[in-house]
Amino acid sequence: MQIKSISRTLLTRVLSVYFVITFIVTCAHILGEYTNTKRNIAIELENQHNTVSGSFTRSLWEFNQPQVEALAEGILSIPAIGGIIVRDDQGQVIVELGLTQPLALLPEDTSSPRTLEERNGVFGHFSPLVFEFAGQSTQVGDVALYSNRDVAIDRLKVSIFFLVGNAVIKTTFLLLLFTIAFQRMLTRPMRELTQQIEQFQPDSPEASFVDLKGQKDNEFGLLEQAYNDLIERLKNYQDDLRMTQEKLLYANRRLDEQNDLLEQEVARKTSGMSKLMLDLEERRVELERRQFELEREIQQRKLTEATLKRTNERLRDSLSTIQQAQAQLVQSEKLASLGGLVAGIAHDVNTPIGIGVTATSFLADRVEALAISLDDQTLTQTQMKRFVHDARESVQLLENNLHRARELMASFKEVAVDQSSDALRDIHIEPYIHNIIRSLHPRLKQTKVTIQVVCDTTLKARCRAGALAQILTNMILNSVIHGFEDKPEGIITIHAEAGEEELRFTFEDDGLGLSEEGLAHLFDPFFTTKADRGGSGLGTHIIYTLVKDTLHGEIKAESVRGKGLTYHFKFPAKILSEDSEATDSGF
Repeated sequence: MQIKSISRTLLTRVLSVYFVITFIVTCAHILGEYTNTKRNIAIELENQHNTVSGSFTRSLWEFNQPQVEALAEGILSIPAIGGIIVRDDQGQVIVELGLTQPLALLPEDTSSPRTLEERNGVFGHFSPLVFEFAGQSTQVGDVALYSNRDVAIDRLKVSIFFLVGNAVIKTTFLLLLFTIAFQRMLTRPMRELTQQIEQFQPDSPEASFVDLKGQKDNEFGLLEQAYNDLIERLKNYQDDLRMTQEKLLYANRRLDEQNDLLEQEVARKTSGMSKLMLDLEERRVELERRQFELEREIQQRKLTEATLKRTNERLRDSLSTIQQAQAQLVQSEKLASLGGLVAGIAHDVNTPIGIGVTATSFLADRVEALAISLDDQTLTQTQMKRFVHDARESVQLLENNLHRARELMASFKEVAVDQSSDALRDIHIEPYIHNIIRSLHPRLKQTKVTIQVVCDTTLKARCRAGALAQILTNMILNSVIHGFEDKPEGIITIHAEAGEEELRFTFEDDGLGLSEEGLAHLFDPFFTTKADRGGSGLGTHIIYTLVKDTLHGEIKAESVRGKGLTYHFKFPAKILSEDSEATDSGF
C-alpha cells in the first residue's frame, strides 16, 4: 500500500489556502486600481471637453464642418481619447471617429453634461456645445468623448506586473520556508523514528530503545517515551517469565526428589502429569500470544479500511473537480475562437470603410471646388468634365467598398450567431461553407493556403448549423497552425455530400501530417504538439465532442507523416428537396 506523506499533505493544504487568499487579494487590488484609473480617465475626458468645447462651438456656429473634422482628428491623437461623436443642434451626426458607443445610448436630454457609463468596454463624457453671443446662449450641438478599457489597462500594466511579481516572490519564499520547516520538524524525525523501530530485536529488548535527538520537548518526545516504556514493560515481562520458569524447574526438581521416594508406578504417573502441565502451560502462552496478534491484526485492518474510505472520497472529489475544469476549459476555448473571429472581421471591415471615408472626403472637396467656380462664374467645360470623371470614380469606389463591407459583415453575422447557437436551421450547404471560409479571411490572408469546396450547389439540409460551423472552423485553423507550420503554401479540400438522412464530410489537407502515436491521441483533451507555445490541446477534442455529443454523429481521422491529415465525419440531418425553401442560404 502506498503511504501518503503527512508533511506533504499538510504542506499542500496550507499552501493551497495561501495561494487562494493571495489570488483573491491580488485580483481585488487590480480591480481597485482599474476602477481608480477609469475614474481618472473620465476626469481627463471632462477636462479635455472644457479645453476644446470653445473651438467646436465656434466651428459649429460658423458651419465650418472641415474645421470640426480637423479638431476631432486632432483630439483622437490624445492617448486617453479613443473615440468622438459631434452632433449639431438637430441631433445629426457631423463627425464620428474611433471606438464609440451606439448613438442610441446618447442621452435624450442634451442640455446638461453627464458621464456615459461603460458599455462593452467603452465609456465617456457627454456635454452640450453652447455659443455665447450678445448676452444670449444658444446650443449649437453636443459632443461625446470616449475612452475604452484598453487605455485603462495600458496604464495599469506596470502596477499589474508589480502586484503579480510581488505575489510570486512572496509565494516562492513561503513555499521554501514551509518546505524546510516541515522537513526538519516532521519528515526527518518521522524517518528517524521509523528506522529505529524497524531495528527492534525481540530477543534483546534492552538494545531496542528509541533515542530521537533534539525532539524531547514535542510530540515526538512523547512518542519516544511511550515506546521506550513499552520496551521496558516487555523487558520486565520477559524477566518475570524467566524467573517463573526457574521456579517451576526448581519445583519440578523437588517433585522429582519426592517422587524418587514413592513407588516406581507413582513416580511414572507423577512424571507424566508434570510433562502434561508443562505442555498445557506452553499451549496457554501460545494461545495468549496468538490472541494478541489476532487483535492487533484486526485493529490494523480497521484502520486500513478507514484510510481507504477517506482516500476514495478524496479521489471522487478530485475527479469531479477535474471534470468541471475540463468543461470550463472547453467552453473557454470556444469563446476564445469566437473572439479571434470578431477581432479579424473588425480589422477587415475597417479597410473598405476607411477607403469609403477617403472617397467621400475627396468627393466633398471636388464639390466644394466646383461650387466656388460656379459662384465665381469661372466654371469651364474642362473643369465640369473632370468633376464628372472624378465623381464617377469616387461613386464606383464607394459602391465597391460598401458592398465588400456588407459581405464581410453578413458572413461574420452568420458564422458568429451560428457558433453561439445549437438550433436546427435549414441551410444551403455549399454557400454556407464558403461563408465560413470568408469569415476566416483575416487569419487566412496571412498565409498561402488554398481552400477548395467540392459540393453540389443545390444541396440543402436541416441541421445544427452552429455546430457544423464550429467544426469546420477548428479544422481549418488546426491545419493552418499545425499542418502548414513549416510549409510555404498548402491546399485544403472540403468534400460534402448527402447520404440517406445524413450529411457526410471529408476534410483533407496536404500538410505535415501526424505520426501513429500522435494520431492515436488526436482527440484526447489537452493533447497538443505546441504546449510550449500556448497550445491548449482542446481544438480537436471540441471537434470530437461536437460531432459525437451535439450532432450525434461519427468521426475518424487518417494521417501519414509528411502526407497530410484527413477527417471523415457524418451526422444525421434532414435532406431537403430542391423545391424546398431553406430559411438560410448562407448569404
